Amino acid sequence: MHLQGTFYILKKRCKVTLTEQCISWIPEGSPECYRRILISEVVGTWLCPCGSSRCRVRPHSSAHAPARPDPSPIPPTPASPAPPVPSVPQPVTKMSGSGLTLEYCERGSGRAGPTWRTRTVALMHPANEIILAWHQAIRGLLSGLRQRPRRLLVVINPVGGKKQASSIYKRKVMPLFRRAEVETRVVKTEHRAHAQELVEDEANLEGMDGVVAVGGDGLVNEVVMGLMLVACRREGINPHDPQVQLPNTPLRLGIIPGGSTDALCHSTHGTSDVITAALHVIMGDSRQVDVASVHRDDQLQHVATTMVSYGYFGDLLRTSERWRKLGPTRYLLSGVLQLFRNRFYEGQLNVRKPATPLAQPYDVNICSDRCSVCTKAAVCSPTPGEWLQFKGRWSIVTSAVTSCACRLSPYGVSPAAHLGDGCADLVLVAGRSRYHTLSYLFRTAFTGNALSLDHVTFHRAQEVIFTPKAGAAESSWNCDGELLTEPRLRLRVHCQRVGLFSRGVETITEDPSKPPASAKTAAV
Repeated sequence: MHLQGTFYILKKRCKVTLTEQCISWIPEGSPECYRRILISEVVGTWLCPCGSSRCRVRPHSSAHAPARPDPSPIPPTPASPAPPVPSVPQPVTKMSGSGLTLEYCERGSGRAGPTWRTRTVALMHPANEIILAWHQAIRGLLSGLRQRPRRLLVVINPVGGKKQASSIYKRKVMPLFRRAEVETRVVKTEHRAHAQELVEDEANLEGMDGVVAVGGDGLVNEVVMGLMLVACRREGINPHDPQVQLPNTPLRLGIIPGGSTDALCHSTHGTSDVITAALHVIMGDSRQVDVASVHRDDQLQHVATTMVSYGYFGDLLRTSERWRKLGPTRYLLSGVLQLFRNRFYEGQLNVRKPATPLAQPYDVNICSDRCSVCTKAAVCSPTPGEWLQFKGRWSIVTSAVTSCACRLSPYGVSPAAHLGDGCADLVLVAGRSRYHTLSYLFRTAFTGNALSLDHVTFHRAQEVIFTPKAGAAESSWNCDGELLTEPRLRLRVHCQRVGLFSRGVETITEDPSKPPASAKTAAV
């Protein structure tokens, strides 16, 4: 497909070009205002309801986009010069205007990381038939994007975090899904593990292109657990066998942050921005990430996508569970309490490192959307190496599957952790004094260089077995915000088994198709 035409954008004559990959325009006499928008980044398009001068000065607000007339998803069709004419809210013969509004995604640089927002632009033309032809062509290209989801199961935890998940979805996410013509089925959880039960029932997944979790890391953990059990059932794999490799999840997962920390969302997008997370779902981005299985006595207890921690963070979660009425503040109060208690725990760790690790915990190059380490692991996952044994006394034992970055700790527990290298970073903080624990927590939260502390050791591992010392004090495990009271466990990392609607943490690069910030552009 290749269409060219002259339209008015903000009262300026512009040459507009449409191909299968992008739509671009350039005002006459202003080559510095050239814009190019990828078709995959277009949210939607609709006909302007009138042709008044107001439409030419300012495009209609995206909130005035028409609702879908048919709840069924648009069937994917290959792009062609003459795609089928889709249904519109009003008969075409009643349209009196000659305008076309286009809504698209644009990436910016937020304070907490790269963020995405939507922009709108109005293309005006005196001939209605030209506007209709371009409208049909753009919709045909959008319907041919096979990576885009058409139907989604949305699971909301209304009581997680600050209890704003339902409001976040209704005010920010649902309007975007409607304008992108994404059909949704919304379900709110009513009790613990309800999300896992919903996803584990394959009848709820029939005809769906993905699952969206609106909540915190605990909700995401339940959804991943349900998807993994469905995958094991379909492949005939016993998930309770700690020696088997777990299969890939059958559907991609989208994460809309609505919890207290939202560590997995922040680690995969580089930000906890709601709009950014929703637009990655609409654009159909895809990224495979690691998942860890947690077994005890040959029974699958949980899966982990962020971290599994024993000692300080386990005690913190166990205490905070009794203070749920305080909201997210309970984590701060519980953390201060554990610091004063200054508890440490003795035990034995059996650690299996990769024979040839693709990266080290102290590497400078962190994981990103162009990560070479994750690319290599997707082709050939690291070969298991030999087992090592450690005995000691620790205040914190953490296996970080991802960096575990969040709003409160932008560097994360392990800044050099990768999303898909098939390994977890084992962090051991020796239990000596409150100062040692506090120095580790401070550097983890504010500087990201806790590795340089003498009492902190890092190991990149594929499997970890922890056994507490008989007769010694015992703690609990914090598994993605879920409490595991039994101290003995076995953790194994499975390389790139969970599909997410994500690109990874994006690196900011200059786009030559977009003008500098000081240039006057034709985009609104």
